[in-house]
Amino acid sequence: MTPKYRADIDGLRAVAVLSVIFYHSGYTIFSGGYVGVDIFFVISGYLITTIIVREIANKEFSIARFYERRFRRIFPALTLVIAVSLLAGFIMLTPSSLIDLAQSTISTVLFSSNILFFFESGYFDGAAEMKPLLHTWSLAIEEQYYIFFPIILIIIAKIDSKHYFKWLLILSGVSFILCLIYTRIDSQAAFYLIPTRAWELLIGSIIALRSLPVPRSLYARELTSILGLIFIVYSIFQYTPETKFPGMAASLPVIGAALIIWSGSNGTTLVSRILSLRPIVFIGLISYSLYLWHWPVIVFTKIYSIKNISEMTTIVMLGAIFILSVLSWKYVETPFRKKALLGDGRSIMWASLMVSLTLFFSGCVFINKEGFPLRQTSHANLDLDISDGEWERYGKCENVVDRIKNSQELCTIGKSISNVSFILWGDSHGRALASGVNLSAVNQSVKGIVVTKSACPPLLSIERPNRKVCDEFNQKVLRVISDRPEIGTVILAARWALSATGMRYKQESGEAVKLIDVEFPNNNVSNVKLFETGLTRTIKELLRLKKKVFLVNTIPEIGFDVPQVNFIAELSGRDINKLIAPQISEYEERTKEVIKVFNLIKKDMPVKIVKPDDYLCENGFCKVVANGALLYRDDDHLSTFGSKYISKTFDPIFKSMVSNAAVINK
Repeated sequence: MTPKYRADIDGLRAVAVLSVIFYHSGYTIFSGGYVGVDIFFVISGYLITTIIVREIANKEFSIARFYERRFRRIFPALTLVIAVSLLAGFIMLTPSSLIDLAQSTISTVLFSSNILFFFESGYFDGAAEMKPLLHTWSLAIEEQYYIFFPIILIIIAKIDSKHYFKWLLILSGVSFILCLIYTRIDSQAAFYLIPTRAWELLIGSIIALRSLPVPRSLYARELTSILGLIFIVYSIFQYTPETKFPGMAASLPVIGAALIIWSGSNGTTLVSRILSLRPIVFIGLISYSLYLWHWPVIVFTKIYSIKNISEMTTIVMLGAIFILSVLSWKYVETPFRKKALLGDGRSIMWASLMVSLTLFFSGCVFINKEGFPLRQTSHANLDLDISDGEWERYGKCENVVDRIKNSQELCTIGKSISNVSFILWGDSHGRALASGVNLSAVNQSVKGIVVTKSACPPLLSIERPNRKVCDEFNQKVLRVISDRPEIGTVILAARWALSATGMRYKQESGEAVKLIDVEFPNNNVSNVKLFETGLTRTIKELLRLKKKVFLVNTIPEIGFDVPQVNFIAELSGRDINKLIAPQISEYEERTKEVIKVFNLIKKDMPVKIVKPDDYLCENGFCKVVANGALLYRDDDHLSTFGSKYISKTFDPIFKSMVSNAAVINK
């Protein structure tokens, strides 16, 4: 017997998908709209379990037939969206971004995109909001659940068929505990991986078992459904991107969805009648296509618009999403779900396999061809992630002090036949400057070493909460400097403005940065004060070791992915400097706290300031392109060309070193 259709569940789907779409479209009132995915998980767990348990009880269940239905339901529309995304990406994305899209395509076809995006959540990976297939992580979670869950139910049916509830409750509890733990220690793992998300689908599965007493009185059903709706509404409108998620916070929308489904199992309620209204149900019916299309359309709209999209553009974008979704639902989803189309299950499986292989090998070709860089027409458009060997070279020097036993093995820069006489110490901005420092050092016939670690400015005993890596790294660097008396000069370079303000810049993705003092971790001190404290400690230690210290000014941040913007600017005939180059006044505002600290330190200690911004900023703005080439490799790091472009800013340091050495030798 086919389970009774419940229109209110389609209505609940509508709530879920609309909250996600409005959140991703930038409507701040839907600040917690991302919980729509959690609502989807509950619904999926409920519906799948209802079908499987019924078929197992009737001895009708077939894994092959189950997977056939899943393929019919999920794959046709998904493959269309992937194919269109690849085509749009070929037109609009830089080679490195196209390679990322190809990798996403392969992982999506293999139902593992959640795992890929988990591993791509590192420091230098592209902004998540610009990955056209990022939203498929939730589909991967569901597909992985569909693969393993039927097998689990079959095993339970054989060993303890009367106690599905007990076993699913145990599994749900274990998954929820893992979710709580990993939200604290590794939030990316908690967000993307199935062991920490399975409990949300399992809650839906538990409701489907009907082992919990279903409310019989109208009053109880009404109260339960209203409570569920309150939980969902609260999480959609009160949660924010800063909410610790999933963790305990995810329980609110999950329980809310479960209460609405549960309360409607034995009769209608006011909430279920509202959710069953025909316009709402229709949105629910096309919700899968809406979910599939919304994110690629939003991403490519943002990419083309470059800056924040206007209200009118947003409305047009939402209209396009709706039209594409209706067409996809009517002409792709619905026909493929009918048995008559493509024949029996074997035909469906073969067709799905062929389409999967086609997309898989398409992704492989895009990767093998390095994102087809010949699509780009100008020197400025050379893709930095692919062609920048020096960036990769200095990347191998990242955190090198943790991997060596002898400080003599550190990466060197400058004139190879000279003796080491200086060190470049910093974070990833120090790494980005290494090519320019190297060029200047070679020209002045001096040699040094470079020691950097991403997201770790040289601020002694200053860290981010629940982290020790930077302080440990900086202490090791200080020991290297102390152990090598031939190092007479230290160049400190970092993204100082991020440390001082704690705030990301313009359209840059990522969390705000909070600093703590390792020596006084419980003191509630502002970032700028901790920045001053850490930098002062570092410089005092270096001066105690009788080193000359040079501070490199903050490199102007752009706040936009420069190669990607340049690609679109050329495609649409726009000037990149006019589009995104920051005004000098913006740079001064962004770095005012840094400059105050630098001036205080310089007043009290013999420290000199290096100003690469003198080469980058002129005529009222800070350039992103010069001499037909890109000065930046992303939204804030200089490219190798950009680093060499400002190399002369280091010449006075090395000329002084050569002069002093000549005097000493006399």
